[in-house]
Amino acid sequence: LVSAAGAWLFGRSQFGEAGGLPIARRAMPVRLAGVGLLAASIQLRMRSIDSFRQHKTPLAHRQEVQTLVTDGPFAYSRNPMYLGIVGALASTGLLMNTWWGVGAALPFATYLQLFVIPGEEAYLESKFSGFSEYAQRTPRWLLI
Repeated sequence: LVSAAGAWLFGRSQFGEAGGLPIARRAMPVRLAGVGLLAASIQLRMRSIDSFRQHKTPLAHRQEVQTLVTDGPFAYSRNPMYLGIVGALASTGLLMNTWWGVGAALPFATYLQLFVIPGEEAYLESKFSGFSEYAQRTPRWLLI
């Protein structure tokens, strides 16, 4: 959220009051979409955390996992927690009616895709024999 606000402030300082790249002239519908995306992102993250807790799976990295969680939000995405974070970050851009904020989510999602998720999936592959089947039927994000 801080990076989205920073991108908006940068755009505003460089391009004036509108922040440089406004999404729409009428900001209210865009801002309402931002509220909806933020609410959905928070809900997704909370449901994902609840699934981990139900299965007694640690949230923190570097702790040994005992159970492969494949139900709840994990039935639709292998990374619903990350999806919630990226969605919340993008919602900041919608709330501020600027493409700068929405675009700030892309570098973070790229970092997760290239540097974080592959290591986590390699660990899960080595730990759980059913991970390959789960990975084949469940998208990494939502549609891909």
